[in-house]
Amino acid sequence: MTKAYVIDVSAYQPQAAYYAFWEKWKTRGVRGAIIKLSESTYWRNQYGAGQIAAAKHVGLKVSGYHFSRFIGDGNRARLEANTAIATANSMGLEHGSALVLDYEEHAGYQSANTLAAIVFCNTVKQAGFIPVFYSYSGMRDLWDYEAIYKATGAKLWIASYPTMAGVTQPDYEYFPAISTHTDAWQFSSNAWGEQIDISVDFTGVFTMEEKVTSGGNLDSVRFDGNKLIVSGWFATAQSQGKPYAYSIITNEQGNQEYGRTQVNITSRPDVPKVYPDIPNGASSGFNASFNYINQMKGQKLHLIFRYTDDPAGNGNFVDYVSLLDLTKSAANLDNIDTEVFSNKLQVSGWFASDMSLGLEHHFLILYDTAAKHELQRIKYDAIKRDDVQQAHPGIYASQLSGFSGQFDYSKSLVGRQLQIIARYSDDEQGEGNHIDYWFDPIKGPKMPILDGKSETEVLVHEFSASKAPDGLINLKFK
Repeated sequence: MTKAYVIDVSAYQPQAAYYAFWEKWKTRGVRGAIIKLSESTYWRNQYGAGQIAAAKHVGLKVSGYHFSRFIGDGNRARLEANTAIATANSMGLEHGSALVLDYEEHAGYQSANTLAAIVFCNTVKQAGFIPVFYSYSGMRDLWDYEAIYKATGAKLWIASYPTMAGVTQPDYEYFPAISTHTDAWQFSSNAWGEQIDISVDFTGVFTMEEKVTSGGNLDSVRFDGNKLIVSGWFATAQSQGKPYAYSIITNEQGNQEYGRTQVNITSRPDVPKVYPDIPNGASSGFNASFNYINQMKGQKLHLIFRYTDDPAGNGNFVDYVSLLDLTKSAANLDNIDTEVFSNKLQVSGWFASDMSLGLEHHFLILYDTAAKHELQRIKYDAIKRDDVQQAHPGIYASQLSGFSGQFDYSKSLVGRQLQIIARYSDDEQGEGNHIDYWFDPIKGPKMPILDGKSETEVLVHEFSASKAPDGLINLKFK
């Protein structure tokens, strides 16, 4: 086991763009450099390209890191990962190098943060970089590294400082035992008293060149009706003598199987370009289709890609395991307004959920937030939303997620705190088993004013008029 040192720098160390900076640290035992490349989607290190070039010039192994701001937002995580990838490519960080997710936001929930981190790590992995997860040991309740590791194979770089004073070596009595997979420990932010972050590298991820002989990625998950369709690649030196390929879905513990299908291996010419040392990488692609069943919905499952010597998919085998999250929901309230002349509150939007399988009845509920009780309930027919399916192909039934409906509306509701609830249910009245989405509270909108003075223009196809009591006119229009 190597125990070489590695230091990390950012735009706060512009001097790291000079050879002399790295030559000094090399004499102190540093064998690797980790350069801050980007932050969120808006910031790039203006010195990054020069710092990478200078560290390479003196013979150090160079890695990059991205400071994240996405917290538990998976869509945002993918955008930030793409920012990091594009920045790494433009600054000259070689494919096959470590690209770190620096996660330091003290916010969010463990489950969402973990899933977003998985999205980030898998995205950079697919782009040909080695994913690494970095955070502070004191933040362990905000993420689940073991889940990240299982889903992505990401390396772990953990920070914990026994002292803020200047140090020249780690005090192993204070080593943070976060995981048995720990690859590097950032033990000080004040190496040699110079306010430089320094780490000890246990496995060589930041300091030693190594051949990658096994790898894979779950590229996409999408639904087509009640079919769950997955695709990706898996290649390994251990696949020799194992001519049968399978895709298998199990529960997270691996003791309950929900689906198994034999797959045909397809061409992936992109894989050997990134991982030239993996045997048969050019023939490592797979596509598999499973029936989406009730036992799967609302679960975090394992998706296994397997090579085996057994025609039934057992025997001697080698697996690549990815995390399959079937707990996803998304929604948007596109419009809410009062209809002119009709005393109706018109609402429209969409709600898609992996948990909606088997819940065939659709409802909209108007809820009084302050009084905490339901005011009205209406049933609606699902509306086709191709735009939602395009944005969320991995959420069940996203194509049929649209809704539109009208609640009775009166002056008594104006200004009150109201909420719209979208519901899927297996009961004709909307009770029974159901899944809800509660949209943010709104203030009841004003009613249209018809005061005999204001003019309101309405475009219609047909209309008729007749006299009504009190000198009013009754209008009917289409």
